[in-house]
Amino acid sequence: MTESNDLAGRTMVVTGATSGLGLETCRQFAQRGATVVLVGRDQDRIDAAIADVSGSADRDRLHSAPADLSSLDRVRTLSGELLHRFPRIDVLVNNAGIDAGQRRLTVDGIEETFAVNYLAPFLLATTLAPAMARASTADAAGYRRPSRIVDISSSGHRGGSLDFDDLDGTKDTFHGQRAYNNSKLALTLFTRELARRSDPARLVVNCADPGFVRGTALGRGLPFGHQVVGALLTPFMAEVAKAAETTVWTATATESGKFTGQYVKGCKVVQPGKDARDAGLAARLWAATEALLAGRG
Repeated sequence: MTESNDLAGRTMVVTGATSGLGLETCRQFAQRGATVVLVGRDQDRIDAAIADVSGSADRDRLHSAPADLSSLDRVRTLSGELLHRFPRIDVLVNNAGIDAGQRRLTVDGIEETFAVNYLAPFLLATTLAPAMARASTADAAGYRRPSRIVDISSSGHRGGSLDFDDLDGTKDTFHGQRAYNNSKLALTLFTRELARRSDPARLVVNCADPGFVRGTALGRGLPFGHQVVGALLTPFMAEVAKAAETTVWTATATESGKFTGQYVKGCKVVQPGKDARDAGLAARLWAATEALLAGRG
């Protein structure tokens, strides 16, 4: 695998940056010289994460961006703040995700898992994408290095399905695993559609699947029985530093800058589930998502 080890001068935005996979992704970016923007819900936790990462990187290259990604208004504000504060954004990693295990509605009246795992990445990526595409650079030989968006998906997307009559998850009987799977299917479809709508010479958009990861915050809100199953599976999970390699490779490797709209696992392109490859479904979801967002400000 070939990665760009020198990320000096490049700005990387990572959501869900205060623990687990997101924190390790920030660390690996920072160790290679990147400017890293840590997005998290809680300022104190961001400060702690920055202190952690700064042990192996220049503190001046680490920046805080607090935001509650369950709020559509806060995501919109975050996007504007990022565009104002940073002259260029080279990489956006949509890493933040939850697996709540129970129905909770956001301030916008949307089921929280769907809001955080799908709507926030959709809104953040689509509002940043035009500026990111314009910021893509060309070297002396004329090779253009595209900016990149990396959406963190999961094999759970294979068990997902979309109900366009209840896209915001407020009507149907709630099941935590189904809600999580549905959100990851939606995110994977979005990745495909945004890639299709983007110039791959200026912006590439791919999914990264880190696999089952040990030591993340995901699933801590699940019922006790689910947490017990998770604990039993822990020996078979990847260490977070190893799991982050797929994210970092997708965001920085020379090879991964040459394809778009793909699903990456173990630092190689693999086929996602059948529904995730449905171009018609991806286009329909995009239109339905725009309508949903328009109806909520």
